[in-house]
Amino acid sequence: MKKVLSTVLSTAMLLSLAGCSSKETGKYTAGTYTGSGKGHSSDVKVTATFSASEITKVELDVSGETESIGGAASEELQKQIMKKQSSDIDGVTGATETSNAVKAALEDAIAQASGSENKEKTALKDGTYEESAASFGVMGLMKGEVTIKDNKITDIKITEESDSLTAQWFQVAESKLIPRIIEAQSVGVDSITGATTSSGAIKNIVSSAIEDAGGKSSEWMSAPEKSSEVKKIDGYDVIVVGLGGSGLLSYCSAAKAGAKVFGLEAAGEIGGNSASVYGPMALNSKNLAEKYNDGKDYINEDDVYNTWIDYVGTDEKADVIKKAVYESGSALDYYMNNFDFSFDGMGGLLGSFVVPSWDKEWTVYTADEENSKWYAFGPDHTYQFQAALDKAKAMNDKNDYMLELTAEELLTDKDGNVTGVKAVSYDGTTYEISGKSVILATGGFLGNDEMLKEVYGSTVKSIGDTVNDGTGIKMGQSVGGATYALGTLPMIHVSQIPNIIRDDSLTADQKAILSAIATTTDAKEIDETGKILGTKDESGTTNSELTVGIAYAPGFHYYNAYSQEEIDSMKKNGLSETTAAVSIFGLGQGGKVPAAGTAIEDLDQIIDVAIDTNNAWKGTPEELAKALNMDEEALTKALGDADTTYYLFECAGYSYGTVGSLDVDENMNVLKEDGTSIKNLFAVGQDSEGVCNKEGEAYSPWGGQAQSWTFVSGKIAGEAAAALTK
Repeated sequence: MKKVLSTVLSTAMLLSLAGCSSKETGKYTAGTYTGSGKGHSSDVKVTATFSASEITKVELDVSGETESIGGAASEELQKQIMKKQSSDIDGVTGATETSNAVKAALEDAIAQASGSENKEKTALKDGTYEESAASFGVMGLMKGEVTIKDNKITDIKITEESDSLTAQWFQVAESKLIPRIIEAQSVGVDSITGATTSSGAIKNIVSSAIEDAGGKSSEWMSAPEKSSEVKKIDGYDVIVVGLGGSGLLSYCSAAKAGAKVFGLEAAGEIGGNSASVYGPMALNSKNLAEKYNDGKDYINEDDVYNTWIDYVGTDEKADVIKKAVYESGSALDYYMNNFDFSFDGMGGLLGSFVVPSWDKEWTVYTADEENSKWYAFGPDHTYQFQAALDKAKAMNDKNDYMLELTAEELLTDKDGNVTGVKAVSYDGTTYEISGKSVILATGGFLGNDEMLKEVYGSTVKSIGDTVNDGTGIKMGQSVGGATYALGTLPMIHVSQIPNIIRDDSLTADQKAILSAIATTTDAKEIDETGKILGTKDESGTTNSELTVGIAYAPGFHYYNAYSQEEIDSMKKNGLSETTAAVSIFGLGQGGKVPAAGTAIEDLDQIIDVAIDTNNAWKGTPEELAKALNMDEEALTKALGDADTTYYLFECAGYSYGTVGSLDVDENMNVLKEDGTSIKNLFAVGQDSEGVCNKEGEAYSPWGGQAQSWTFVSGKIAGEAAAALTK
C-alpha cells in the first residue's frame, strides 16, 4: 500500500536528524553503511551509500516483514529517502512499524557515515502523553498514556482498545510487552509472538509519546542484547511442537498414556487459532447425547462418511477420514471425561453448510462462566485449554512446557533418525530438547507469504494466527516427509474490504455501507485479470468458486463493479434488498447498513475515503486496467463501455488458516513419498489436515470439521507417540 501517512504519525515524528542538510560538503565519510531497526516482525536493514555530501543509493531489506505490510511499502520508502536525503520521511500508511524501523535504520547508517554513532539521546520533557495508533481491532484506534520522567519511560497504560473483542491476544501483549519496554527503556524489544499487531500498536503509542516529549523515537530503538547460551534438555518421551488446540490435546493424551511430555509454543499464550472458534464437529458424542438427546445418537455417521468421500473424490485416505468421522464424538468424550472440557448444545449457532439435515453435528465451547465473554469468532474458552494443560502437566513430575520458545529444526542422529527439537527462546537462549518422538502441531502456513505464493500463486488476507508459518511442514519435509493436498484452499471465513479502516475518517455506519457495497453479491464481479467471475476457459474451468458467499477467485479477491449511473442511483434510491441484507461476519466495522431504499447522500465521501485507502478505484476501463494491472480488453468487455466511468470496490477473502499439510497415516505418523512412515514423527491439526481434503478445492465444509480434527488427531497422535516408549 503506497498512500502517505497523514494522521497516524505525528508531525514531530517526522523531524530529520538535526543539521542533516544533504548539501553540506564534507558532511559524510564516503562509503556504504548498513543500519538496522526493529520492524513489525523482523529486523529491518537499510544499506545506504554516501558521497561526501549526500546519499547516492539506498537499499532496504524488509524480507522478514509481512509482504502485504512492509514488503509493499519498500519501494515507496526508498523513493522518500532519496528525495528527502534524510530520515525526514512520511512513511507509508498501514506500515507504521516498518516505516519507523526504516527511519531508525537510516539514522543508524547516517550516524555511522557522519561519525556520530555514540550520540546521547535527545532530552525528553517530563509529563504524561496521550497517544493513539492503529491496531488489530476494527472498532477504532488503540489509545494509551505514556508517562515520562527524568528521561525515562516510567509507565504505560492502554486506556482504550478493541483488539480484545477478537481474541485474548491483546491481554498477552499488554501483560508481557509493557514491562519489557519499561525494563529495557526501548521500543526495540521484540513484539510478543502471536500478538504482533497489538504489540506494534503499543510500541507506536510509546514512540509517539517520545516524539511529543521532544525526543526522537529512533533513538529508542536499540534492541536488548540476546543470550547466546545453549541449554540441553533430555529425558522426554514425547515432544510436542506447538500448543494450539491440536498440540495441547496431543500433550494431554500423551501424558494420560503415561509418557513424559515436553511442549513448546512460539506464541506468548496457548490455544492458537483454537482459542477463538465456536467449537468442533461432534458426531454422536455420548456425553452430549445423554445431556441433550435422551442418550440417543443424533446423526447418521455413515451419511457423513459417504458424503465426505464423495466430496474429496477418492478413497485414498478413506482410513483417515473414517477416523475423522467415527471418532469425532468419542474423542470429545475422552477429553470431557479426562480433562474437563465442556460444550453446550448440539448444532451450535450454525448448522451444516452443505447438508441442512445435519442440524446437530456441531457443538459450541462453554464460555468462561466468570465473565461469559464471547469473541468475534466464539466464546472465551482458553481457560479450558489451560486447565487441561495444567492437569496433564501434573501427571508426571518431568512434564513441562515453555511459551515464547520457537522450534527451528528437528534434531537427528547420524542415520537421519529424529531425536528431538532445536528451539530458540524470545531471549535468545537456544534449547536442544531430546525425546523419543516428536509431534508437529504448528498450525499450517498462513503466516508464510513466500510459502503461500509458492502453493497458491498469491498471498491471502489473514484473520488467523500468523505465528503458523509452515515450520512444522518444513521440519517434516526436512527428514523426508511428504505432503498431501498441500494446495487445498485456505479456510476463508470472511469477505471484507482489503484495508480495514480503523480511524475516524468514516463513521461506523459509513464503514458498514462501504463493506456492504464491496461484498454484496448484487453487483458485477470482476476477477483480478479483468474478467467477469464465472468466465470459463477453453477447458470449461471457471475462474472462480463461490462457497457460502466467500470468493475463491484468483488471488483470493475480486472487485464489485458499478457504473456512475448505479452510484448515482444509490445516492438517491439507496441500496438494493440484497446489499442492505449483507452480513459482515467477523470483521464488521461496528455500524449498521441502512434499510433498502434509504438514500445515501454521503456516498461520495465514503467513496473518496475508499479510494484514499486503496479499497476502491474510479476511472474508465483503460485507467482502471492500468491502475490494477488488468487486461484492458477483458475489463472493457466485462464493464461494457470504454468511455464510461466505473467504480471498482475490492472484496478480499480473509483466511483463518491453511489446510494442506504433511501426509500422515491413520496413526498420524508422517509418511515419506514411498508411503512408508517415519515411526517417531507425527503431525496433527493443520499440519496434517490435508489428508481430509482435496487438492485445489475448498476444505470439507461441514461446520466445525477443522476443530474436530484437532481433537481426533491430537488424541490419536498422543497415544501413538506414548506407545513408542513402552
